[in-house]
Amino acid sequence: MAGSPILMPTGSAVPRSAAKVGPGVWEQQVNAGVALHFSFEFDTSRSFAGSITHRSMGDLGMFGVACRRHTVHRRPDDLTRAADAYFLLTLQLAGAKQVTQGGRSATIRAGEFALYDSERPLTLDVGDGYRSVNVRFRKAALGAHDAEAFSELAARTFSTEHGIAPVVWSTILNLGSLAPAHQSAGILLAGSVIDMTATMLRAQAGITGPAGRDDRTRRRLAVQAYIDERLSDPDLRVETIAAACFVSVRHLHALFRDSGHTVAGWIRHRRVEACKRDLANPAARSVPVAAIGARWGFADPSHFGQVFKNTAGVTPAEFRRQALA
Repeated sequence: MAGSPILMPTGSAVPRSAAKVGPGVWEQQVNAGVALHFSFEFDTSRSFAGSITHRSMGDLGMFGVACRRHTVHRRPDDLTRAADAYFLLTLQLAGAKQVTQGGRSATIRAGEFALYDSERPLTLDVGDGYRSVNVRFRKAALGAHDAEAFSELAARTFSTEHGIAPVVWSTILNLGSLAPAHQSAGILLAGSVIDMTATMLRAQAGITGPAGRDDRTRRRLAVQAYIDERLSDPDLRVETIAAACFVSVRHLHALFRDSGHTVAGWIRHRRVEACKRDLANPAARSVPVAAIGARWGFADPSHFGQVFKNTAGVTPAEFRRQALA
């Protein structure tokens, strides 16, 4: 009998109860929390209640839900609103829901979990007394081989009592309860959670053998997420990144070998992209160019101008003039 996760402490990862909320507000809260667009149907909209918590750590999005009966869809029109392709894992803590996707339907009960694909139409029929914890991660974080294989697992139920599933879900629940002060450590742990999740799903898909390049891709993406959180730090260096990510400098360079960037090159690329966004923002028109560079880790205005021009082909001031013309 599946039921192990009911005994797991959910902490702040999942709301304890549902609060009364209007259907329109619920739609906004879910779509913002999951970072995907859904459509909704309510049998009794006036008495509907729902609560959602959500947080993002690197490539891992997490959300906990408690709610009453309703139906959730991702219709063809909803699919066009997403920039990235995701997998979502949902673990049922209480109540039940039916997942329909790819010509299959499965009812998920407490102690079971299922996978669904953001790129396919979907229907979720949620029952009363519903509580779940959910994770969202980009398919790109897995690699093409695993992503293709995992798509075949959509709308199938799996027990949390088998294999490494109890460890994976316990880790997810504890990560979701991590205090905000430890967000930086959480980003690194999120990469490990994606690795663990992929290992669990590979077993369900019957994939054997080492993950190989896909595993290296996941690890590099976790490091890149760590870097993105620290772009504003002018002292961000390869050595400090390697130490924070618990790898050697040599191994860190190896992770980036096939990415098209060195580690330092990736930092420059991401800083320039962040500066471009600010320079093209009309609301930041009055912010000095040098201040924007400093905001993203370029402490020396001259160095900022040189790096920016080498990357973008124009100076920061020229880029701003063209973008705001």
